Amino acid sequence: MIMDELIKLAEKIEDKKLREKTIELLKDPKLTNKLPGHKPLDIKDAPGGYPGFEHHMVKGGLLKHTEGVTELSIKIAQFVEKKYGPVNKDAIIAGALLHDLMRLYDFKKVKDEYAISPVLLGHEQLIGCELYARNFPEEVISIAMNHLKAESQSLEGMIVHIADTIDSFADYHFRELDKAIAEALGK
Repeated sequence: MIMDELIKLAEKIEDKKLREKTIELLKDPKLTNKLPGHKPLDIKDAPGGYPGFEHHMVKGGLLKHTEGVTELSIKIAQFVEKKYGPVNKDAIIAGALLHDLMRLYDFKKVKDEYAISPVLLGHEQLIGCELYARNFPEEVISIAMNHLKAESQSLEGMIVHIADTIDSFADYHFRELDKAIAEALGK
């Protein structure tokens, strides 16, 4: 199961408190402060992308995307450390594991499709608020809140942003390629 793989990745966090907080939130991704209208999907069901950019838009897509982003972030961090110098791998791993966690609140299930929930705070604001409420380190909060932005990032934040971008576009590219092949074959 992918959640088990995410927990194994979280266990690579050397800082015991950060590791425990990250695992706790992964296992029980509930908001500390309840917001009206924010009803989460089950983490095992949630998609990773969104309508308009349909990456990982399948049941369980969020978990697959999170695993991909985290694994790629670790590899990029290893490359950067080898070539340039140390980075905060604990913040990178925690930020990668948690960056899209609140997508659970971005969607609602409508028949067999996913639709955007009518909420004012999106996943990046919600994860920032939740990490702050749970006393996560500022760098992890920054990585998770700003993962969609290329500018104003720490090196660790840029690593997660790039890994997120690569994983998202790779999934989207191959889904589109599969659709084109199916159409060409008349399926």
